[in-house]
Amino acid sequence: MRSLFVAALTLAVSFTASAKVNQVEFRALDQTAETQLCMAAAQGGIAEAKAVARSLGMKYTQVKRKTYCNETSLSRFAAKYDQQALLSVKDVVFKFVAADDELASKICRDAVVNGLDAAQAQYKNIDAIYCNGEIISRFVRKHKS
Repeated sequence: MRSLFVAALTLAVSFTASAKVNQVEFRALDQTAETQLCMAAAQGGIAEAKAVARSLGMKYTQVKRKTYCNETSLSRFAAKYDQQALLSVKDVVFKFVAADDELASKICRDAVVNGLDAAQAQYKNIDAIYCNGEIISRFVRKHKS
């Protein structure tokens, strides 16, 4: 098998959106079960709200219909803050580097960075090259941004 291509991921994360999410502060006014569920939903999403419901001896499927957090249903409230947490990463940059000096590794990198057609024009007959165990065309489709 040809030399494998290693994709090194360099994550460049912008925390501008993250900072906006982190500026939201929740304060519990009491320790009722409903407040605990809302706090859990805001801080950990639906999964955390379900865990708190279980720890309080409640069934999440029953309390989600009856519990409101800031005039929003528990499910929507949890989903809202789950979505904001997902949106906190603004940019992710992948940097592909060749694992070694083999021609196949260089071709794999060039195909992802410059496009399959450009690599085909430069190197000719690259259809049989494997990159990280995948045929080059599939590898490029998977990693091309």
